[in-house]
Amino acid sequence: MTIRVAGFCILLFLIPGYIFSQDYPYDIPQYDFIKYDENKLEGDLSQLPGFDKFFKKWQELILNGDSKIEILHLGDSHIQADFFTGQIRKRMQQFFPGSEGARGVIFPYNLAATNNPGNYLIRSSNKWKVVNGVKQKNVHTGLIPAKVYSTDSVIDLGINQYDTLPFSGFNEIEMWYASKDTIILETPSGNYVDVLPGQGKLNIALRHLVKKVEIKILGADSLHPFEMYGIGLKNELPGITYHALGLNGAEAEDFAQCENFKRFLNFTNPDLIVISLGTNDIYDRYAKMSDFTLYYGSLIQQIRAVFPDKALILTTPGDHFIRGYLPNKKVKKAATVIQDIAVKFQSAVWDFYAIMGGEGSMRMWDMYGLSARDRVHLSKKGYHLQGDLFFNALLHSFEHAAMPEK
Repeated sequence: MTIRVAGFCILLFLIPGYIFSQDYPYDIPQYDFIKYDENKLEGDLSQLPGFDKFFKKWQELILNGDSKIEILHLGDSHIQADFFTGQIRKRMQQFFPGSEGARGVIFPYNLAATNNPGNYLIRSSNKWKVVNGVKQKNVHTGLIPAKVYSTDSVIDLGINQYDTLPFSGFNEIEMWYASKDTIILETPSGNYVDVLPGQGKLNIALRHLVKKVEIKILGADSLHPFEMYGIGLKNELPGITYHALGLNGAEAEDFAQCENFKRFLNFTNPDLIVISLGTNDIYDRYAKMSDFTLYYGSLIQQIRAVFPDKALILTTPGDHFIRGYLPNKKVKKAATVIQDIAVKFQSAVWDFYAIMGGEGSMRMWDMYGLSARDRVHLSKKGYHLQGDLFFNALLHSFEHAAMPEK
C-alpha cells in the first residue's frame, strides 16, 4: 500500500523560511561514532498494519489542517523524564504550522514522590501514597505499573500545564481512577462532568481552553480510597498529541503483568504506538534472556490484542555500562529479541542500539557530554539528540511513503 501525498514537496518550498531554519528537522549535530545510515524504521511499513492510515492522517494535517493524530509512547525511566519524548513531541508539533496539539495523558509523578516532566504539575495539599508495580508485585495498576491514592475525605487537585512546548491548552479533562464508592466532584461553575459508571473514567468538559484548573473530589475514606491512574489533558483542535508515560526501573514484565493494562489501553485511541523497554530487563547480571523474551512478547501480544490494526514501533535499548564501567553485552542480544518479536507481531523497529554505534559506544556518548554520569541514561543534550534521530527516522519513512522510489 502506497500513500501519495499530493503537493507535499510544493508546500515545503512555499515556506522556505520555516523549513530551512535552524530547526529544520534534518539539521542535527554530527558525530563520527553515530551510525546515521542506520537511522531508519526497519520493516516494510507498506505491509505493516496502521502505517498507511497514520501517514495519511499526517498528510491531511499538513495539507488541510483538519486532522487529529495521537501517539502513545510507553517505557521506563528514559520516558518518564520526558526529555527524549518531549523532543519528539516538539519536533512533530513544530514541524508544520497548525500541528500543535494537547498535552495528552499524564501521570502525577510528583504525588508519587518521583521526578516529574517539566511541562505540567499536579498540585495537591493532601496525603498521597504510591503503589509501584516495579517494587511491589501482584498489585492493581493501570497503563503503567503505578498508581497513587488518598483516603482524605476532601481531595484538592490543581492541574497546571506549562508553556515549555506550544500546547494550545485543554478544555477537557479525562481522569482514570478507581473508587469502591460513588465519588463527588466539585469543578468550576458551568463545567460538565460525565462519569462512566464502573469503567474507571470520568470526563470534565470545560467551557474554555485553559492551562490550569482546580477540582475537588469528595467522599473518600480509609475503606474507600480514591485511586488515580492517570489524567488526560485534551482539546478538540486539530494537531498532534504525543502521550508519553514511563516509570523508573520498569521492565517488560511489570507492564505485562499489570492487571488493568488492557483495560486502560482501551481508553486511548492512538494512531501510532511506541514501546521503549529493555534496559532494566537485562541490566542485572543474573537476568535471563529467556525471561525478557517471554515478558516482552507477552506485552506486545496484549497490545496487538487491543489494537491489531494500529502502527507499532519497538525501539531497542541503547548501549550502556553496568556500574558505570562494564559494557553490557546483553544489549545486542536484547535488540535481536525485539527484532524477532517485531516480525511476529507485525511491528517496525527503531534500532537505537545500532544507531548509537553498538557495543561500547556509550563511552563516546559520555566523552561528548551526551551521557549521564551513570552511563546508563543520557544527558538532556543526549536525549534531545535521540529525539531528533527518532523524528528524522519517522519523517524519512513518511516521505518515502509520500514519494516512493521508482
